[in-house]
Amino acid sequence: MDMNQLPIGFALGMSMKKDALDAYSKLTEAEKEQVLNECRDAKSKADMDRIISRLSGDWL
Repeated sequence: MDMNQLPIGFALGMSMKKDALDAYSKLTEAEKEQVLNECRDAKSKADMDRIISRLSGDWL
């Protein structure tokens, strides 16, 4: 996975949650694109945190 292609907030957040990074790496390309679209639409840090938490299995 090329971290340079990820939105910065997403990359930083995932760098702090290894389980989210592992889960993201196991997604299909279509699923990854869906997550990235959600990240691009995120309006706040809280929105980004929810996306990352969902990937790691920690639902808020």
